[in-house]
Amino acid sequence: MKISQDNLFSELNRKLFKFYLVSGDEYLLVQESIELIRSAAKKDGFVSREIYYQNDTFDWNDILASSYNLSLFSEKKIIEIKLNTLRLGRSGSQSIINLTEGCGDELIIIVSSPKLDRAAQSSKWVKLFQNDGGFIQIWPIQGERLKAWLRIRMKKEGLIADRDALAVLANRVEGNLLAASQAIEKLKLLLEDNHVNEDDIQKVIADNSRYSVFQLIDETMKGNLKLGLKILFQNKNEDKEAFLIIAAITRELRSLSRIANSIENGVSRSQAYRNNGVWDSRKGIVNSCLSRHNTSDFLRMIKLCLNADNVAKGQKKGEVWQLIANIIIDLASHNLEP
Repeated sequence: MKISQDNLFSELNRKLFKFYLVSGDEYLLVQESIELIRSAAKKDGFVSREIYYQNDTFDWNDILASSYNLSLFSEKKIIEIKLNTLRLGRSGSQSIINLTEGCGDELIIIVSSPKLDRAAQSSKWVKLFQNDGGFIQIWPIQGERLKAWLRIRMKKEGLIADRDALAVLANRVEGNLLAASQAIEKLKLLLEDNHVNEDDIQKVIADNSRYSVFQLIDETMKGNLKLGLKILFQNKNEDKEAFLIIAAITRELRSLSRIANSIENGVSRSQAYRNNGVWDSRKGIVNSCLSRHNTSDFLRMIKLCLNADNVAKGQKKGEVWQLIANIIIDLASHNLEP
């Protein structure tokens, strides 16, 4: 059964399926959907939980063995499988089918995966979730929908934001709802009242900047390589998700490539900034970056980000933090001919 994320809570109260597939690239929403399923399952007596990550030691036989190892007196169990690729091969696809078909009353399977491509959507194992289980597809939240999401999220925390505050926050976190959620949590802790304006957003983004992906991007765009690398490896030491940092850098590079391309094609700088939502407080930073790079530089760095993203998600081999560091070095450097 296809279930929208908005309707997931009510559907879980109505019926608990034996297996679920949560698919999408928006990490926060995927995790929150999984937590809703866990919570509903726990109310139904599913206390024990096992998590399997698709990595170099991943073995479908271990999961199948665990699913079969249930006795009359054992606790009800949740098995979570976190896929980092949709290319499962014949063995992996059949293993998921065997798992779901073997689900009894004592077992719930929760599979999470990246966004499904066309080939995956037509595969037998995905159709099994669509027809006989729960299938939750997570879609990106952008533009006006993002502002509405931020408004609702703030309201849940007892905060009221004006239009400019929402626009600034949406501009800085688009594509990274986890960062947005963390910013809202900071606002709740720091503000004396519940009204949020643009200055409040700017302060929160700058707060604890040595740990912030926003500050990482801004310092790198300024050409401050030493501080940029320091912030990057502090994020690594704090076990931040590499793919979230890559997503934020990629988003900024795409915006920079559009601005640079517009200017190179005769659009005034001020108009290019307006067209791409550059706020007055960031114009100096963007100016600094555009003085060192052109459109082709930004497009080349976007390709480097895509490669690093594949490594971060286990689809290619490599040292992801070194790949990100290389991008930071590239972005902070002066590539334009004098």
